[in-house]
Amino acid sequence: MAEPSCGGLEGRQPPRSKRELEILLETVREFERPNIAYEQYRLPAQLAAEVIWYIEMRHHDIQGKRIVDLGCGTGMLTAGAALMGAEYVVGVDIDIGSILKAKEVCQMLSLASAVDFVNSEVSRLELVADVVVQNPPFGVRVRGADRAFIHKSLEIAPRVYSIHKGGEAVRGFVSEFAAECGGRVDEILPLKIKLSPTYHFHKKRSYAFEAYLFRIVRDRQTCQNQR
Repeated sequence: MAEPSCGGLEGRQPPRSKRELEILLETVREFERPNIAYEQYRLPAQLAAEVIWYIEMRHHDIQGKRIVDLGCGTGMLTAGAALMGAEYVVGVDIDIGSILKAKEVCQMLSLASAVDFVNSEVSRLELVADVVVQNPPFGVRVRGADRAFIHKSLEIAPRVYSIHKGGEAVRGFVSEFAAECGGRVDEILPLKIKLSPTYHFHKKRSYAFEAYLFRIVRDRQTCQNQR
């Protein structure tokens, strides 16, 4: 991998509480010009802290682990994993502008030695890690956009934490497609996402919806379904 550009705890202890982690993550920037085709939105700091805290406290899958954040955006989950003591975090995004914002976040949080960023389409990646965390497109604008993330994440790591919109149909889809890709849904954490207006067609003060965090573990190495 490339020389780390920013990241790490520099001797500082991980946050002692979920609230402390949330406060630190409030520094993560909004998207300057969010691209609707990529379904870009800033994950709320409160929700990101909940996700990162759950991954570490329940499954011990952050501290000391090599982590890849697919579709990292402006760095919310990347920074969260680094703050919680990951050995090394790679944030991946197709949007170079988002990566530049994420690097700024690393600098502001004094994370100096354990985070790197890759500007790439997910399908082109050749990375190996212990864990993948990801908040992929829900596939609302581009049908099947989330498939590439599930597929690639199980190639990269044996354990995956993936955020998807709520609903029984989505639960069924993720479970079925993960199985086709050599994985198994091991646990599902219900989430409630509340977003500020992001796009010009958003007229309400906030938008709330149900979501799930899927914990997917690899059962087989290869993906049967290349869609």
